[in-house]
Amino acid sequence: MKMFCKLKLFVSVLMLAVSMTVAAQSTGDKLFMEGQSLQRTQTVAAQTQAIKKFQAAKVAYTTADKKRMCENQIAICNSNLKSIRGGGGRVRHQRTVVEEVPEVKFELGQNEVGFDGDKPGTFNVPVTAKDMNWNFKVSEGVEGEETFAKVNRSNDAKSVDIEVESNPTTLQRHQTVNFTYGDENQTLTIVQKGKPVTLSTDENTLEFGVKGGKKSLEVYTNSDSTVVSNNNQTWYVESKPDWIDYTIEVKKKKGIFGKVSSFVKKTVSGGAAAADGSDVKITEIKVVAQPVNKYLPEFNTGRRGEIVFASQDQRYKVLVVQQK
Repeated sequence: MKMFCKLKLFVSVLMLAVSMTVAAQSTGDKLFMEGQSLQRTQTVAAQTQAIKKFQAAKVAYTTADKKRMCENQIAICNSNLKSIRGGGGRVRHQRTVVEEVPEVKFELGQNEVGFDGDKPGTFNVPVTAKDMNWNFKVSEGVEGEETFAKVNRSNDAKSVDIEVESNPTTLQRHQTVNFTYGDENQTLTIVQKGKPVTLSTDENTLEFGVKGGKKSLEVYTNSDSTVVSNNNQTWYVESKPDWIDYTIEVKKKKGIFGKVSSFVKKTVSGGAAAADGSDVKITEIKVVAQPVNKYLPEFNTGRRGEIVFASQDQRYKVLVVQQK
């Protein structure tokens, strides 16, 4: 029984010691946080009060690490006091970094504006400046540029309005506008796509016998491009079978009412497109198929391939068949 009482007393004392330690730690943490809060205010009074809080927390703490933490904060407060009192010290509590943002004197909302080619369009470009004393000028005489866009400054000088008509050609065009404001310069590039390219032929299938032969084919396109390597035509042959060749004959012209002559407007069962439209250019070519060597398997089985016509971003295929 005596042993049991002694054990019970020991446990009670141990629990009391633990409770006192926890209470001391809790009190120390509370004092430490109060000291940190005061430390943020860079005045003599606040730093002095913070030192007192850290000293009280040091007494309340029971571990060496916690006590050293308080001593470190007290040293920081003393350093802050020197700085505040003009003693040449450095405030060690915290440092605020302020990044300098360069002032924008003159800026365009964007430096490039794009338009579709098959319809007119408008676009507003914001202009940032301290005042209204900025100007612009449309470049002239620059190789590869056209003056096709209208540029107007808004009444409040905070933007410019860009206006374009539909592009009459299939070629992309661009125009440069130079802006000036004192020593500042900005450039605006206006880009407009060409109108859509059309490309087709009057036949979409050509049939030859094994002895070869020659057939006429008409190529229709509204393209305004020039392919120097293809006799300055507005199209070229991108690929073809090695047993097929072609020669350019004549470039046909339209009738008096802007219509293609009746013999041009033929349609075949394969659905080849008919030439139409006032901007369509017509070129007649002769497609030549070489004879099939009778000792080759193709003499009996036949052979086929495709002629791929190209004009700018458009492609058109014509099937060629050679058989008995």
